[in-house]
Amino acid sequence: MSIVTFYGNDKVETAQTTSMAAIATYLSFELNYRVLMINTKYNDTSLQECFWEQSKDIKTRTDLETGISGLIKAISSNKTSPEIITNYTKTIFKERLELLTDGNMPRENYEKQKEYIRSIMKLSSKYYDLVFVDVEGSLEDPYIQGVLQESNLIIANTSQRIKAIEEFLRLRRAYEVISKENIVFLLGKYDKYSKYNAKNLERAERIQDVYGIPYNTLFFEACNEGNLADFIINNRKIKQSSVQAPIMESIKEIAQRIIDKLKELQMQV
Repeated sequence: MSIVTFYGNDKVETAQTTSMAAIATYLSFELNYRVLMINTKYNDTSLQECFWEQSKDIKTRTDLETGISGLIKAISSNKTSPEIITNYTKTIFKERLELLTDGNMPRENYEKQKEYIRSIMKLSSKYYDLVFVDVEGSLEDPYIQGVLQESNLIIANTSQRIKAIEEFLRLRRAYEVISKENIVFLLGKYDKYSKYNAKNLERAERIQDVYGIPYNTLFFEACNEGNLADFIINNRKIKQSSVQAPIMESIKEIAQRIIDKLKELQMQV
């Protein structure tokens, strides 16, 4: 029962959210983990768009009975327990993969979410095998630091630009919250033929656990059309010669590394 946070500080698109969604889907469907995904971004629907087609006519919600806002109301009233979280989630695979989000909340509700996010993470980890948290922002923000401190494992998402990688390494030296060994690097829209590929970065920059998920047109189309789950299911046992093989192998590899890394970290405690 671990918390895995996907964190990014690169302004360039790194496919952080879609990568997290794909890995969570694979772990829940293929390896039978019970996974909760938490979307912490303000009125960002990119995570739920991976699984459902979104309505174009969205109005700001004023009720507090569903999603993260509903769960916060329950927590603040001392009317919750780990198993009640599922009442506030969206179900993708029954008893396997769920999503906790709020896509159209008022700003004041989002500020309250930031106050309660660590409590939500702790509570969720008591019920789900894995809690995946999608977060981005400056490491100077106490809110971001708190989320990362609560995490058992941090997936550092960055582009394959050397400047972006070096900047994250600089931040890692500057901030204690990301200076530990509980980090796996994930390069978005990965090109294995770049001189900044995983093996070269591990050797040249002396960093460990560098992985990449390559760009794949059908994958990103599936994410944009709410069909990610079908994409993972339909391509999980494809031939090596398939054009979808590289991205599926990458998803499987990073998913397995997350499980192995968590086990390694637990043994160190």
